Amino acid sequence: MSRVVLRRLAPSDADALQVLFTEPGVRQYLFDDILLTREETQKHVEAALTHDAWIVKLEGLVVGFISLRPVGNDRELMIAVSECCWGRGVAFDAARAAMRHGFEALKLDRILAGVDLPNERSHRLMARLGFMQTGETDGPKYRARTYEARRPSA
Repeated sequence: MSRVVLRRLAPSDADALQVLFTEPGVRQYLFDDILLTREETQKHVEAALTHDAWIVKLEGLVVGFISLRPVGNDRELMIAVSECCWGRGVAFDAARAAMRHGFEALKLDRILAGVDLPNERSHRLMARLGFMQTGETDGPKYRARTYEARRPSA
């Protein structure tokens, strides 16, 4: 089990996120393989500062980003974890913490997610997290599967 720590996103996190967002495996699905400029990363950070978003740290290092991005009246789980941490439970632990925040602090009834169809690793993560498939939709580069997780019953 990983020992991830979530810390609220700060404007100064853009440099660390630039490194993360430009990793080939991360940008392949998160940004449809587009290499972001530092300025574009800063805009993503500024947008994420307006909602619940966190830096994921492991052993003191920034290894990911996670947020509950507003989509209409709902929130969508967004996850990016460094390739060096894949398969180590980092995404699962970070997502579970963000979901707990969404259900307990924000009192959400459901959390949405979307995963590009070729992204098998993320589909497995959604299943482990208890998300249920709700359909498919067209995306900019890939078709995506949509998911939702419901607030656990008390």
